[in-house]
Amino acid sequence: MAKLSDFLGVLVSSISDARVKSDIQSIKIAEVYSRDNLLQHFAVPRMRVEKVELNIPVAIDALLEKMQKIYEPIDSNRFSAKAYQPILKSLETTDLSKEHLDTLNAVIAENIKLLELRINEEQIDSGLKEVSQNIASVVVGMAKAVFEKNNQRKLTKLQLSNLEKSLVLELQSALKNEIILKSENKVLESFNVIVEADKLREVKPENIIMIKMTISEQGMEWVKMENNKGEVTSKLMPE
Repeated sequence: MAKLSDFLGVLVSSISDARVKSDIQSIKIAEVYSRDNLLQHFAVPRMRVEKVELNIPVAIDALLEKMQKIYEPIDSNRFSAKAYQPILKSLETTDLSKEHLDTLNAVIAENIKLLELRINEEQIDSGLKEVSQNIASVVVGMAKAVFEKNNQRKLTKLQLSNLEKSLVLELQSALKNEIILKSENKVLESFNVIVEADKLREVKPENIIMIKMTISEQGMEWVKMENNKGEVTSKLMPE
């Protein structure tokens, strides 16, 4: 019994290995040809796998399901409002310049997209931390100017570092509630199949399915190129 994805992956990998072994054999033959006065004028034989067709009998043994969580789209206005609360608190102000507001609005909008991406990847906690750190870094970058203007005092490196750490934690706490679970459903992840010949004989014919699989080869080769600086680089390109 094996996962269908693993089984098919091994088949494709085995065909790739066969091509590798064929190329290695071609190199050995080329070396023999190069040492022979007559053979060196002949083309070196090289096998190429252009297309492989497989007809594979399998029987489904078990379906593997997983829980999929669907989340509401993030409300950008509410998210921004929640983010501004700890930001203004950390800067000890209720008013920011237009330049600072534009900067913050841009970084918050960018990180909303990033957070939604992390949610889709099911990395909510790490995504929240990443987004909070990104926003806090921008806030710390403008903190020095804000404090000197509004509070008539400078912040030390230690104070800026503590401000950033504290803000990251506050942002994580404030923004976590903006990730709203919409639904949770069972979805098919994969399924296990029976592939062993002796076991397939015990399965009723009507329960066996045939997988027809066609594999086409596309080779890659290293190509050396020179850039406008005169530097030679190697790049993998299709043959």
